[in-house]
Amino acid sequence: MTIGQSPAETTLMFRAPRRDRIGWWVVAGLNLVVAALLATGEMTWLALCWLVIACAFASEALWFGICVVELTPDSANLRGLRRRSVPWQDVQAVVRHRRLGACTVRLVLESGKPAMLRVPTSTWGLGGEDYERDFHRIEQWWLAHRGRSWRSVRPETPPLPVPR
Repeated sequence: MTIGQSPAETTLMFRAPRRDRIGWWVVAGLNLVVAALLATGEMTWLALCWLVIACAFASEALWFGICVVELTPDSANLRGLRRRSVPWQDVQAVVRHRRLGACTVRLVLESGKPAMLRVPTSTWGLGGEDYERDFHRIEQWWLAHRGRSWRSVRPETPPLPVPR
């Protein structure tokens, strides 16, 4: 994870590591080579399938290249295909999310909806130490910047019955 921090610690920025982006490009290139070999062997349908797979890996490489999470004292700014700013006062928790061997960070909002951060990530245990360090930094940033007015939103508990 590439982290950029200003001298005054006013922002903290997370990007996908270069090694992850290069890995996606290598896999896309290998799939493209397989598609070309299949096309020369007149296996057109199979070559088209491999070409689609190569395009999927290339799009993932592009996606990782543009995803940035910027933490400011006021909000978490998520940049990708679209930009989103999540004020810290709206965040109820910073949680780990595990799915299909991949770990990501999610911000749980007041509305109950999660905001998934594309970076930091750990896939099949690769980059686990970096992921844990970055998750901890995001969680500490939220705790430090959520403001004094922040109150946990918890489900209302029903009142206790009054004996008659």
